[in-house]
Amino acid sequence: MEILFAVFALIFLGVIIGLFVNVVWLGIALVFYFVPTIVAAYKKHPQILWIFLINLFFGWSVAGWIIPLLWAFDFDKILMDFIEYRKAKNAKDATIEGEVVKETSENSSN
Repeated sequence: MEILFAVFALIFLGVIIGLFVNVVWLGIALVFYFVPTIVAAYKKHPQILWIFLINLFFGWSVAGWIIPLLWAFDFDKILMDFIEYRKAKNAKDATIEGEVVKETSENSSN
């Protein structure tokens, strides 16, 4: 009888430990799944509702997770600033942050 009780106690303990481990893994997975929403909330993004909805319904796909993440980081504004910077740098006599950029063209004669 004591051996039977010990076997049932070990089985019960294993089930409890297994449930605990699964709940921890589920929590980690949910936090990872909602990283775009967490970033948007932390940055107080004005479109957090849309980021959350896209993340919730399409986050299981790679694109449905990456697009809200980039949106949460305002990647479109960063990209547009970079494009404007490159255009200004490539333009002759362009002013960038108070500094005049002059580049010589390869086609000009010496």
